[in-house]
Amino acid sequence: MLLTSSTCNCIIGFPKMTSDYKGKAIVLMGVSGAGKSTIGQMLGRAVNGRFLDADDYHSESNKEKMRNGTPLADEDRVPWLETLRDVLRRGLADNEAPILACSALQKRYREILRSADPNYEPGSYASVVKFVLLDVGAEVLAARLEKRAAEGKHFMPAKLLQTQLDLLQIDEAEGVFKVDATLDPDNIVKTVQTFVI
Repeated sequence: MLLTSSTCNCIIGFPKMTSDYKGKAIVLMGVSGAGKSTIGQMLGRAVNGRFLDADDYHSESNKEKMRNGTPLADEDRVPWLETLRDVLRRGLADNEAPILACSALQKRYREILRSADPNYEPGSYASVVKFVLLDVGAEVLAARLEKRAAEGKHFMPAKLLQTQLDLLQIDEAEGVFKVDATLDPDNIVKTVQTFVI
């Protein structure tokens, strides 16, 4: 960050805070209501990483579909995931530690995000893009989504929860780290930090 002083017309440089996570990207994944944004923001602060919310990158047509209770199809999701991949790739190239909150429900979607790593070989799962599943039961998720909808805080209605749960697919070979997302948020962040280091 650079500031100029009105008294001396000089530029004062402040060093960027460094992170132990430089060169890695963390994707907090799971269905809507799992706590991805909350944990992602906290984790970003904890590791001096840049937090990105995948919802911010949805097209207006995607948001409108979800508002109307229409599940997204692959033709809606793939361009969105490719945009997210490109954002992660730029962050990694800039030596940042991007923290992405993204549903990433299916293996093929995660493969798109893994390819943000320019050295990634498809199907190897060996990528600097690491995935953490925030695991929560359906009843807790439904309650969270109902509360969020009542507060007008999100475009995703609770009635689409089951479609997301049906889509969630994890292959053990991928090495996706699972965390109980009903735990205290500080404990979740510490657990994720231990996994990623």
